[in-house]
This record gives sequence, C-alpha cells and structure tokens, in this order.
Amino acid sequence: MYKSAFKKLFTFFVLAGMITSCEKEEINPDSQLTISANIINSPVVLASLHQNENGQLDFNSGYVWISEIGLDGDMTNGQSISLDIERFSKIDFATGIADPSLDDIVIPAGEYQSISLGVELRDEDEQPSILMEGTYTRMDGSISPIRFEFNSGEVFEAESDGTTVIISQTAISRISFDPSIWFSVIAAERLDDADLDNQGVIVISENANEAIFDDVADRLDISTEATF
Repeated sequence: MYKSAFKKLFTFFVLAGMITSCEKEEINPDSQLTISANIINSPVVLASLHQNENGQLDFNSGYVWISEIGLDGDMTNGQSISLDIERFSKIDFATGIADPSLDDIVIPAGEYQSISLGVELRDEDEQPSILMEGTYTRMDGSISPIRFEFNSGEVFEAESDGTTVIISQTAISRISFDPSIWFSVIAAERLDDADLDNQGVIVISENANEAIFDDVADRLDISTEATF
C-alpha cells in the first residue's frame, strides 16, 4: 500500500446569513462546519515528448472516502477546542455532498488565534479512499475511459494563524484535488500506451499501470498552503 505524509488544499468559506431589518436575529453561540470536496482544473492537457499533439484527461466524477475528522483551536478569549469525530463518509466530487452527511459538526463561534483541521482517509480494505473517473483522449483522437485509484489512510491538514468563525453562519471547508498537478509529470505517450483492463478502461492504481501510478502518487506529496 502506498504510504506518505502529505498536506493538501483546504479552504474555509464563511457564508453570510441573511439578516432582516424587521426581525431580531437569534444569537447562537455556535456555528456549523460543513466539509466538501471537488476536482479542479479539468480537462488536463498532457504534452507529448516528441510530437506537437497532446493528450487530454477529463476527470468528472469520483469520491473521497474519509474516516475521521479532527479540529483543534485556541480562541482569543482563552477558550480551547478539540474535536475528534470518527465517521465513514464518502464525499462526491460532482456534487460536493457527503454520504452520510457531515453537516452536523458544530464549532464555537468567535475569534481564533490558531485553528487546525485534519481529515483522515479511510484505510480499512481494498476499496479506494480516492477515486477519480473520466476519459482520456489520445494523440490520435481515440478515447478510453480512465480511472485513478488511491488507497491510503493519509491525513489532509489545514492550519491558520488567526481566523474568525461568525455566529450562526456556516463555515465550509473544501478539499480541492488538482489532477493537473498530479499528472504534470506524465507524457502523453505514456497514457497512449497504458494497459487497458478487460472492459477497456485505463486503470491507474497500485496494481495496474504501476509506474504511472507511482509518479502520479509522488505528486500528492506536494504541500499547498491552506487558506481560511
């Protein structure tokens, strides 16, 4: 099983609630944290080593399967929080929706001197913890389905020095996967010549097209600074 410690991009969005001038807003000392996920920068163009043509990857579906969420923070009022939530949940890339839902996580509102969030990937069996599916268009224009599978109980982390969680509003933490970075080291010729399974799918995993998988998985080690 492929193992490495890595950080990836989390983004906290604080979504403003609507306040009417004729009604007094009910004060709630807590806020809701929602965790979402998406694929960015698709399609991905793969350059050729010796030709002018390019290959093209289009990932449009898949999921990330998480098993545990940890949140630690120190507030300016002296309060500290520490949450450890164990839950198996799949987050769909197309919709960003988690099943079962992760919408019931509650965190104290207020000003934080520091806050860190960790999301651990599921690593219980051979089921991939990250699955991306789409199509690959070869340099000659032919198209094959493609599937990328990553199976490892790694932890995505995000940290911030100073942030504000607003009362009665929802903070959204989004895990963004960027296959254009992962596949930037793969030449079009390599995917053009990749092995197909018995259903005609290019599978990139620990057990299929292993050399391509190893090079792509190495790119997951690249840390991206998290923003909140």
